Amino acid sequence: MNKKGFTLTELIAVIVLLGILATLVIPNLIDLGDGAKKKLYDAKIEKVLSASYKYGKENIDSISGECTEVSIGELISSGYLEGDDKIRENLINPLTNESMNNTIICLSYKDGDIVTNLKN
Repeated sequence: MNKKGFTLTELIAVIVLLGILATLVIPNLIDLGDGAKKKLYDAKIEKVLSASYKYGKENIDSISGECTEVSIGELISSGYLEGDDKIRENLINPLTNESMNNTIICLSYKDGDIVTNLKN
């Protein structure tokens, strides 16, 4: 009698090895996605701060006190920043997939230059 195929022991060994590989690989793949989202978020924040700096330079007379607030939505509607949704009116947070338009940037004038910070 010709035996073709695998024994039950061989099949179980392969399944166990595949399970071990999956437990090692899948968490690393998930971390790669989170890392990419964080880098994209950081790049968007840099873009927002750059746009708010330009806004502050061009509207320096309106900056008063320690913090003049401007929202991302205001920067978009004023043309200093472009949204990244289909209609270009919302900046989307890649970490939460929610609009960042209500996020406030604090502009101040120190040592002869504009300082921009995200307001928490």
